Amino acid sequence: MPKQEKKSMSWLLRYLKPVRMRLVLLLIILLTSTGLQLLNPQIIKRFIDTAASGGVVSSLIQLAGLFLIIAIFNQLLTVAVSYLGNDVAWRATNQLRGDLLKHCLGLDMRFHNVKTPGEMIERVDGDVTSISNFFAMFIVQVIGSFVLLAGILGFMFTINTPIALVMTVFTLVSILFMVFIRNMGVQSSKNEREASASLFGMIEERIAGIEDVQANGHVPYVMNRFYRLMRIVFLKGRRAWMLRVIPWNTTVILFAIAVTAVLMLGVHNYMQGAISLGTLFLIYQYTQMLNDPIEMLGDQVQEFQKAKSGMLRSRELLSLSSEIRDGKRDTLPAGALGLEFEHVHFSYNEDKPVLRDISFEIKPGERLGIIGRTGSGKSSLSRVLLRLYNLNQGVIRVGGQDITELTLPALYRRVGMVTQDVQLFDGTLRDNLTLFNSEVSDNMIMETTERLGLRQWIDTQPEGVDTHLKAGGSSLSAGEAQLFALTRVFLTEPSLVILDEPSSRLDAATEMLLQQAVDELMKQCTGIIIAHRLATLDQVDQIMVLSDGEIVEFGAREELANNPDSHYARLRMTGREEELA
Repeated sequence: MPKQEKKSMSWLLRYLKPVRMRLVLLLIILLTSTGLQLLNPQIIKRFIDTAASGGVVSSLIQLAGLFLIIAIFNQLLTVAVSYLGNDVAWRATNQLRGDLLKHCLGLDMRFHNVKTPGEMIERVDGDVTSISNFFAMFIVQVIGSFVLLAGILGFMFTINTPIALVMTVFTLVSILFMVFIRNMGVQSSKNEREASASLFGMIEERIAGIEDVQANGHVPYVMNRFYRLMRIVFLKGRRAWMLRVIPWNTTVILFAIAVTAVLMLGVHNYMQGAISLGTLFLIYQYTQMLNDPIEMLGDQVQEFQKAKSGMLRSRELLSLSSEIRDGKRDTLPAGALGLEFEHVHFSYNEDKPVLRDISFEIKPGERLGIIGRTGSGKSSLSRVLLRLYNLNQGVIRVGGQDITELTLPALYRRVGMVTQDVQLFDGTLRDNLTLFNSEVSDNMIMETTERLGLRQWIDTQPEGVDTHLKAGGSSLSAGEAQLFALTRVFLTEPSLVILDEPSSRLDAATEMLLQQAVDELMKQCTGIIIAHRLATLDQVDQIMVLSDGEIVEFGAREELANNPDSHYARLRMTGREEELA
């Protein structure tokens, strides 16, 4: 077995260890079922020979009853084997699904920026499903097939050696051929999975942007893309299928040759009086039974090719590592946290800098307002602060600690962020507000929502904080969703909070209410407010003006407001951020 294949199998066996006792039970049932399959033809042989020799009716009835009992019991065992096989497969591969999802959630944003949700669903679930299908039937069909083959050939050698040799040669040639070509369709199966992932990614992307698609008349374009990708899936799927069915077609031909030879030998022996009619039937029955495990092995070669492509893609995914390395420090100073950027450089792509030599400092409890045109680097500044990306150069300190030396949980416990896009989950209001943290009390939830102006909306819900929300938050208005996000962050009692365009989705009245709540809630923490509306910054202590990733102005808000030559003062006079140069 090639080295890579050994690694793949040892990697998969890791997931079978937790269900090893179920595997033992499955094997016991499987061996029992196989034994019964071998026994029933022997009963039919005795029945035929007894009838042919004029045996008593009572003996025939007993043999028929025994055959029926064994057949029913064997059918029950077959159901149990199928159930246990699928149970083992799902238990093992569900752990793999969990590991893949956890690993993906731990990868940095550079990875997620190039992977669509639809593609990730295919990687986490689709690839593993092919492994699960293989697992479900591998023990039942592969091990069961070998046991059945060994039993059939063993019996045949006790009946007729020449016929047994013919059947043995057929079996060995079929198995060796399947082993030899077992990897023939792996790469094509892998290409098929990749094509499916691209198709699902496109569908998810277009459905997510359905408003733009419909409003701009892009439905024909989307359908054209869909049909093109579907054609690619079809062509790659057809090629993979054609390569996978070669083992089956080959075994069909070999089986036809073997059956012809065995029947000719059997009839010859019967005509010579060397064997009875019941033995001739037994030889025929065992020959037919021989085909079943061979076909099963052929089917499993196809499933193996699908599963191996899933294994390779899953291992590739698990081998990826995040560029964000966790630090070792787990504590930060109590109270509001200061923030310092020291010569920070950052870019998403090497040829396009986003932040250039950013240096500033805000003291604990101060508020910094950041303004600048779209693309000036405002949101990027918050992303590097939260370590969603690594810096190209420079240092960011929170509470005097280099953020690269902190563990990510330590950083996220004390630093909160409210983005423009609010993600709501399928769960209750309480779950969404606390992010499934049961330790947050209802009193704290009600007090915070009261101060943020969300309490009145909660009171209108049929079950209050126990009201169920659907994923995506379609039942909330834009303003309510924004207040929702603010409540969620402030329930964590952060020491440093970033508000990214907090009022961008609110009307004037709601914005005023929000501003009052933010002013009160931010008394105990340091704040960074990224804003388009200058009114949002009336209560900040410092102002930073960004342009093309550089600080063009930084200072106390009042000083800049009173300086007619400052960018901030000119913006206040014009009331338009677009005047920023």
